[in-house]
This record gives sequence, structure tokens and C-alpha cells, in this order.
Amino acid sequence: MGKLHHVIIGASAAGLAAVEAIRRVDKDCPITVVSKEPLPLYSRVGLTHFISREVGYDGMRMRDEGYFDRMKVRGVMGVAALAVDPVAHRVRLSDGESLDYDNLLVASGSHAVMPPIPGTDLQGIYPCITNIDAKQIDAAIPGTKEAVVIGAGLIGIQVVDAFARRGLKTTVIEQMPHVMPAMADAVSAAIAEEALRKAGVTVRCGVRATELLSKDGYVTGVKVESGEVCPCQLLVMAAGVAPNLDFLSGTGVSMNRGLVVDAYQRTSLDGIYAAGDVAETVDMFSGERVVNAIWPEALNQGRIAGLNMAGVATPYEGSMAMNVTSVLQTPVVSLGAWNSQPGDRYEIREVRDDRRRIYRKLAFDGEQLVGAMLVGGFEDAGILHNMIRTRTTFTVKPDHLAPTTVRWGTVLRAIHKAGRV
Repeated sequence: MGKLHHVIIGASAAGLAAVEAIRRVDKDCPITVVSKEPLPLYSRVGLTHFISREVGYDGMRMRDEGYFDRMKVRGVMGVAALAVDPVAHRVRLSDGESLDYDNLLVASGSHAVMPPIPGTDLQGIYPCITNIDAKQIDAAIPGTKEAVVIGAGLIGIQVVDAFARRGLKTTVIEQMPHVMPAMADAVSAAIAEEALRKAGVTVRCGVRATELLSKDGYVTGVKVESGEVCPCQLLVMAAGVAPNLDFLSGTGVSMNRGLVVDAYQRTSLDGIYAAGDVAETVDMFSGERVVNAIWPEALNQGRIAGLNMAGVATPYEGSMAMNVTSVLQTPVVSLGAWNSQPGDRYEIREVRDDRRRIYRKLAFDGEQLVGAMLVGGFEDAGILHNMIRTRTTFTVKPDHLAPTTVRWGTVLRAIHKAGRV
């Protein structure tokens, strides 16, 4: 029997993590990576750092030019997957080729969702999902005095940060009550909004964009429901993303908000796995099914999928929220079950210093740390993430963790003391 042929659709975090996991198990099996984006292999995390001029174009690269050769991978770049035949185990590509597979990983990522506003096809309007988007936005900045960003989630707020650094007069519009609604609570968001306003950014939360204004085919402003017009020559749409799954239509694969996968990243179809923005997994705390479209989980899921494709049965421990950003040099970090609601069983410990823009909220289930919200001071984010993710590894009392930044020495002393009792 010959070696299994693994086909991976998508060459970002999840897809490349799967390649590396497979190669740790099998050095020679055939792997084909299909990506509708051309080379180079780049990190989406780096897009706004390029726009802000913190890194150059090459600073967005995730892997070097020799990566596929070193990994013994056939890269089919700039070619889209058009259809999958799950019975014949075959993928049809936009260049006319058909690929037979033994295992197929869908790691095709997501695309920007355009809000239902007339005029989204005007010149001067961009999403911020690909490196091409980032280059186009960067090229548009010199001819821009005023910019608007619709959507203040993680991508939107990073674009706002980049625009402020580049000296653009910027307005951000968010229909939810505060910025970063999926990764920050009201207290954290208020600190971030203050930093934005202090830097000259206009923040409009709790309002919807209703109309895009234009002249000669170019965007000139955004009207919100109050009638206020926010003028702009550059508009970035960051109103959300949706998974790239068109090529799976007609396959009968189980799909809700994303492809439903089991603990081994397997979909409902034989030999087809999914990871990253396209995969609907289980939240490790609530048990609810979620699409957690963040970079760390894409890496985790891609690794787990790759190991299972290579025959090493490895369950995924579940999805965990983890978001890290900086709003004009004010760090904001949220981990795990940070967003507890009234009636939840979690105990909350908070420390707040508005003058220094520091906020620290930890959530505990008994004495087990399950979530953290950090603004300003985040030096122990890695330690807290480890504690939350591993769940049973540490037995540190809430009193040791809540008041101030925790050090490994504190953790080890507490564990040592607990072991002597």
C-alpha cells in the first residue's frame, strides 16, 4: 500500500501547522497545499503592523521562499478549490486540475463580510484580510486626510491604531455599545476608548452606518443613523468575517456557522478534516459549539488535524478565547471565560486603577482560574494563559493571583506550600 496523499486547502496558520504536524510523523508522504492566494506565505497578524509601518512588506512573511521545498510539499498557489467530490475523494481546482486525496484538510480561512449598505463597491473601500488589502490600504494613505473604519472588533481596532500612528484623522463606527465587543468588557473598552479619543480618534459606538456618500465613484463619507456624516477618502470595512466554504456546496457536509468537527477535527465526511476559521469546535468551558476565528486556535486546530491525518490519534482539548492587542500602546488581553454573565458560577476578582489605565479582572471556578481580562499590565498573560488552558496543573489560590502581576516564583512557592500541607 502506498503512502497516503494529504491535500490541504489553505496556506495560513491552520494549513501550515498541519503540514508541520504531518511531517513530524511522516517525512515522505505526499502533501499538496492549495491556496487561492499567491506566494509569499504571510501572517494575517502582520497586516496592520505593515499598514502602521512597524514592519515592511517582508515583515508579514510567515515562512521563507524555500519552505515548501524543505517540507517536501507541492504548493499549488494562486489557484482556488472549486468543488469537492467526497465519494471519489477528489478536489477540482480553478486551473482545471483535479487532485485525488486520502485525507483532505479544509483550512481555507475566512473573508470579510460587507454590511448591507448601498455603495460598498465604491473606490476607496477596502477590507483588511489579505496582504493585497494591506498593500492597497497603505498605498491609499498618502492621498487621504480622513479615514473611517466600520467595525471595532480586533481587526478594526488594529486598523484604527495603525491609521492614528500614520497621522490620519480617523473615525471608528461600531454598532455595539463599546469597542472590541467580543474581546473586552465595558470597563476595558472604556479605557481603550479614552486612549483613542486622547489621540484624536472619533469613536462612535452604538450606531449603525446607513449610507455611503460618494463623488465620481469614490467614497467621500459615511452617514450614520443619527444623520451625522463622517467624511473620509478611505474606508475600511471590518464588520466581521465568514468562512470560505463555497467549494463544499452540494457535498452534504454537516455545517452550522462553520464545519462541524469532532474532537479529532474530523467533519461528517470520510477523510475530510477542518481547522481554523472554518471549523466549529467546542468551547472548553461552556461546552457550546463555537467558531473561534483567532490565530492561536487556528495553529492548535491545524496541529491536531495534521497529527490525526498522519494516524496519530490526538483529541483537541477544546477552543479557548484568547485575544491580545494594543490600542495606542495600551495593551488589552482577554483569555478564556473572561466574559462571565450575571448568574454564572464564576467568582470575579477585580483590580482597577483608572489614573494609570490599569484594569485586572480574573474569573475563578472554585479555586481554578478560568478567565482573565487585563488592560495596561499584562506581563503575566502567558502564565495566566497556561493556568487557564491546562486547568488541573496548578493549585494556586485566588488570593495569590488577583491583586497584582503574578510571577512564576509566586506560583511555585504556592504549589510547594500546598504540597506540604
